[in-house]
Amino acid sequence: MSHSSEIADRILALLKKEPMSYYAILRALQDVEYRVILQAWGILRERDLLARDPEGNYLLR
Repeated sequence: MSHSSEIADRILALLKKEPMSYYAILRALQDVEYRVILQAWGILRERDLLARDPEGNYLLR
């Protein structure tokens, strides 16, 4: 499993708990390089796993 995939799993775990803004996700992943977060975000978007609530927070489909 690539590092990006591991970070994608961390993002999924965060979103399973509650909807979050992109900024809140970044703050929760302060230990991760931004480039890796973007790669992980791309994995989640490719898999069409993300949706948004009326307030603009991300959540799982």
